[in-house]
Amino acid sequence: LHTDGQVTPLLDFVIDCGFDGLHSLEPTAGVDLALVKKKVGHKLCLLGNIDVAYDLTYGTKEEVFNSVKHAIKTAGRDGGFIVSAANMHPAVKVDNLQWMVEATKEFGDYPINLK
Repeated sequence: LHTDGQVTPLLDFVIDCGFDGLHSLEPTAGVDLALVKKKVGHKLCLLGNIDVAYDLTYGTKEEVFNSVKHAIKTAGRDGGFIVSAANMHPAVKVDNLQWMVEATKEFGDYPINLK
């Protein structure tokens, strides 16, 4: 299921509907990835949480890498998480998307070992 915005109050409903995954987990909408992972990470594959309002539009390479590392550290350890942009819009920079992919390749291999 793809949904924008603050989806946390709907997590039980999403599971009851029979969905297997949930995307976008927008950080700018106030979605707490750690809370979502704790509540439904064993029932849903989580996708997203990389911010497009700033990180993928204006962020530096270091900021994009830090965002990816945070998401992987928060939701990736036990599987069931796919790094992805929270959504997409025309102002997102190609370089920033490439940095997201680079960071995912660098930090997303199992076993997860982030310092």
